[in-house]
Amino acid sequence: MAGGKLTKDQVLAWLDKHPDVLAGLLPGGPENDQGVVDFQRHLIDRLRGSLSQRTADRDALVETSRGNLASQHQVHEATLGVIRAGCFDELAWFISRELHGYLHVDVAVLCLDHRSVWPERKMDSVLLLPAMLLESQFAPGQTVTLGPLRNESEEFFGPATSLIKSQAMVKLELGATMFGVLALGDRDAATFEPGHATQLVRYMGDVLALRLQQLLPQSQAPEAARWSRPEN
Repeated sequence: MAGGKLTKDQVLAWLDKHPDVLAGLLPGGPENDQGVVDFQRHLIDRLRGSLSQRTADRDALVETSRGNLASQHQVHEATLGVIRAGCFDELAWFISRELHGYLHVDVAVLCLDHRSVWPERKMDSVLLLPAMLLESQFAPGQTVTLGPLRNESEEFFGPATSLIKSQAMVKLELGATMFGVLALGDRDAATFEPGHATQLVRYMGDVLALRLQQLLPQSQAPEAARWSRPEN
């Protein structure tokens, strides 16, 4: 009866027609042989389950936050190593011998356009590649790519290619028409996946590009990339 008080018979009749209403509240079976259900205990069990799920979500969030902080610390320490390099040779050595340890990856390779360094000098710590190959790693406007190994990856990682399952390519702007690539590779396919955040590795790439502009021999560095102290 609209606006009136429901009677017991009306409630029971409605429940008979809608038996699914209590399905979400009832436990899996009766509490005793008489078929009496303890709703209080069932609701407590549901609350405990909800609390357990919230605890698991909180723990996952904390773990993710710790991982992000650890990654941030690794990149900051690696960036300091890039800044500390006093000359081009020290910078190239740091990248080829130490950078992978800071970032907890298997391989780190500095790849430069073969036009960006003097041809008569042997470059043991730098991989010189054609500009077209370097450019092929990036779509227009793209500066970082993450994902599985690509067909041309052997050109960047050499003998280590068979070990690597995922890679990150970071574009290093060295001037108006010249650039390099920082190639990172790891044996874990989940280390560099499309969709991962790229701010940290992009930050390190920007600092590395700036140091390369400062340290590349002035006679070989592109005019647009030469660094000079701002005038007072």
